[in-house]
Amino acid sequence: MVLFMTLQKITLLMILSILLSLLAVPAAAVEEDKDNEKIPVLISFKGKANAELVKAHGGNIKHEYTIIPAIAAELPQKAIDALSKNPNIDFIEPDGQAQILADEVPWGINRINAASAQAEGFTGTGVKVAVLDTGIDYTHPDLKANYLGGYDFVNKDNDPMDDHSHGTHVAGTVAAASNGIGVLGAAPQAGLYAVKVADSSGYCSYSNIIAGINWAVDNNANVITMSLGGTSSSSTFQSACDNAYSKGVVLVGAAGNSGGSVIYPAAYSSVIAVSAVDSTNTKTSWSCYGPQIEFAAPGVSIKSTMPGGLYGFKSGTSMAKPHVTGAVALLMSTDVAGTSYDANKNGKWDPAEVRSRMQKTATGLGTTGKDDYYGYGLVNAYSAVSGLINTPADNTPTEDDIPETGTDPDTAPTDPAEIPMFVSSLTATADYSFRGINTFCGTTVTARIIDSNGKPVPGATVSGSWSGLTSSASSEVTDTEGIVEFTSSFVKNPEGIMTFEITGISCRGYSYDPEMDACSTVVSCIE
Repeated sequence: MVLFMTLQKITLLMILSILLSLLAVPAAAVEEDKDNEKIPVLISFKGKANAELVKAHGGNIKHEYTIIPAIAAELPQKAIDALSKNPNIDFIEPDGQAQILADEVPWGINRINAASAQAEGFTGTGVKVAVLDTGIDYTHPDLKANYLGGYDFVNKDNDPMDDHSHGTHVAGTVAAASNGIGVLGAAPQAGLYAVKVADSSGYCSYSNIIAGINWAVDNNANVITMSLGGTSSSSTFQSACDNAYSKGVVLVGAAGNSGGSVIYPAAYSSVIAVSAVDSTNTKTSWSCYGPQIEFAAPGVSIKSTMPGGLYGFKSGTSMAKPHVTGAVALLMSTDVAGTSYDANKNGKWDPAEVRSRMQKTATGLGTTGKDDYYGYGLVNAYSAVSGLINTPADNTPTEDDIPETGTDPDTAPTDPAEIPMFVSSLTATADYSFRGINTFCGTTVTARIIDSNGKPVPGATVSGSWSGLTSSASSEVTDTEGIVEFTSSFVKNPEGIMTFEITGISCRGYSYDPEMDACSTVVSCIE
């Protein structure tokens, strides 16, 4: 019994000894393997690359380059350390990892088959889309390449930066660039005009929208897209839409989100009204509807661009409408000349022809034909351009366009040749007020700036100085009619002359030519 127990102890000791030895061996082996593990590196030589030197240190050569004195290889860490001290080697660095870049395609872009149209070469090149909204973050990586300029009717300047987010989101769905980052728009090479008509809270007046339409027409926009509106009709508002339509501009409007009747301007016959559907192609409960609805488009959880280089999701007919806008831009970038779609044989897409083609190619939803919920159906960008020829055009603003301002000169698109501008009129009017026995008087000076084509220059910074009864320098920005006003301080019981002199005018895309001034740039008012 004692002998058996002794043998059992010896056996256990042997087993433990074997286990301990097994545990010790792998640890050393692991350390040795780690030392011999080969690391992918890039070796840059000061002179001619020397592959034999690398091989002598146990390196596996992956590439020997001819355009640079370098070699891609795999080396143990000890060899890397040794070679790093070699006087013929400039430096050794890790072989970095890269991956292909791709834009995220939001579900709505795929749903309207815009990505399929793009795959066939239709990208909206040459089509100018005016986004009447809260402005656009024109510095956004997905938008800056397509930004053509704009105007801010809220702050009355030529810097239409988005201070809300709505307009930037709309712009991204229309034309976010295909640049390997962010999201992809429906027409990734269409030009974007930012026409800020709504303030930071999202509110705007009909008068601002009309001014925006006016600006877009004057600047040769092909499409005006409006994700805004009100419940009351306006004859002036309607006339503005109708006149833009008659001048060849396609207008697209959001139907509204109250679940009731279509709002204005989408309800006007000259505007394409768009309702919103969800991922099941069902009209949302909040989307407005009625006989004015022409098309349906995705409007739920749409991912697009946001100010500050960001991305976010929004829902609404405001998100559905830019899908249709992008499809319109794709269609208008095709060559209609000589086709059966060119009804008036003028060689270009007119609004009625665009609508007819898109109506015939929409994917039917709801009842057969046209209905109050989906109109002619889900807009189908691929079907709309199928069988047509792409006609690329230059997005660079022409002399009739107002180039962008408010952008970083290093990132802004190249300006066209500068257009001469000058002072066409300068007048002064005395303003009096009486307080007791004292008289106070000031002067309002009105100047108008036009270009060599006789067109007003909005967004021009006009500088001037007061002298005489008051002394100060001032600068103001012209409105949409090229008009700017300067108001002096009031002088108590004035005796003498108050004079104002224009000292300079600047506006990107224009050059001030004093020799073209139609009047003196100095005006006086006797007090």
